[in-house]
Amino acid sequence: MSKGNGLLKPDINRLLTAMTGGIPDRVPLYEILIEAKNVKALLGKDLGTTMAASRGSSDSVFYSPPMDSKNFLEICYKTHQDAMTLEAIWAPLKYKDDKGDLHIVNDGRIKDWEALEKAVLPTKELDLEPRRKVIRDYVKTAKGTGVGVGFVFGAVFQCCYYFLCEFNEFLLKFYEDPKFVETLMDICVDYYVQIEEIAIEEGVDFIFFADDIAFKSGTFVEPEMFKSIWMPRAKRMLQPAKDAGLPIMFHSCGNVTHVMDNIIMEMGINCLNPIEPYSMDIYDIKKRYGDRLALSGNIDIAGPLAFGTPEEVKAEVMEHLEKLMPGGGYIMSTNHSVMDDIPPLNYETMIDVCLEHGVY
Repeated sequence: MSKGNGLLKPDINRLLTAMTGGIPDRVPLYEILIEAKNVKALLGKDLGTTMAASRGSSDSVFYSPPMDSKNFLEICYKTHQDAMTLEAIWAPLKYKDDKGDLHIVNDGRIKDWEALEKAVLPTKELDLEPRRKVIRDYVKTAKGTGVGVGFVFGAVFQCCYYFLCEFNEFLLKFYEDPKFVETLMDICVDYYVQIEEIAIEEGVDFIFFADDIAFKSGTFVEPEMFKSIWMPRAKRMLQPAKDAGLPIMFHSCGNVTHVMDNIIMEMGINCLNPIEPYSMDIYDIKKRYGDRLALSGNIDIAGPLAFGTPEEVKAEVMEHLEKLMPGGGYIMSTNHSVMDDIPPLNYETMIDVCLEHGVY
């Protein structure tokens, strides 16, 4: 391959340019999560995934320490990725057991007002300041390397139905007790805004607002009802980033096609991720919204990347580059994450094809 050194080096400005609809030197590469098998293939050692917290936090310190920042930086250089990901999608509430010990709520136990009244709210000492140290470490490690730091946060809806309350129970509450829904979500919003403000103070480069709101067929809750409750809270969470001038990428799995106009575009985000190929047409979205919205994702993790040959991976990546590069505003990534099912050779092929053919 004939690639200049500048094209190989990570560059956060490349990613930010694409995220805000511009044309960088090449299509950026950015994954929010690389799972353990591919991490080991990249670094030659078992380090787990690049995103640590999936079920709340540690009972001892109430936050999940992420991958060591220096290891993540090495991954970025090996994958030519322009940013590391630092997550803050932890569950905010705790409960006391019979002995008085505190535990993270991640089992759906907050099903009614009585359970909510017994829950323990986050504190600055245990839930916020320990995270500041981690954020500061990531920003310090990245400084001067070309690699940026993206801050994943804001799962205000998903946190409620996945960690705090049981899924079906919480969705029924939209109809049976919307005040309970709003109260639980407001607790999450208050927490996420505080941690977001810390991240901005510490110097992260962009905000990755992640909140899964949809099935493959559409939103979990009837769109207008969902919008009336969720949108004001989403806007409140995004305001600190907007005030600071930071670009915002929004992530939701599922099909958000039918709420593109009345929810997605009204949020005032810069970039949409991951645009699942099973239920959304990224090429149509590019045609309809590409002048106002950058796009990230759509490389199928249940297609050639996981089950095909390197030649089939190349064909899929080439199609995306040919159709999505024009006019800028495209970021190469999977439609979810680099999962363990993906052969390292196929992931490497995806990267190499993007580096060779994704040059403007």
